Amino acid sequence: MIAQLRAQIIASAENVVSLIQFFEACPSRHAMIVAFLAVLEMVKLQAVALVQEKMFGEIFVRKGKAFDVMFDESGGIKQIDEEYK
Repeated sequence: MIAQLRAQIIASAENVVSLIQFFEACPSRHAMIVAFLAVLEMVKLQAVALVQEKMFGEIFVRKGKAFDVMFDESGGIKQIDEEYK
């Protein structure tokens, strides 16, 4: 899921992805839970930021300040791979 979100952010013109559209693309409830945990982990590592322009408005995922530094060549997050070895 992390790789999918990363690919969607890179593919978008403004480096922004709608959080609702990302979750709606999940094929099952299990996939949606995994996607939610992936977003939380990426926010924790400052690879992405969640942005909401107005109260009760749509939430967007955009590149964070550590986006370009956090990922390795294969698209995985370096720190996570090191934690689980």
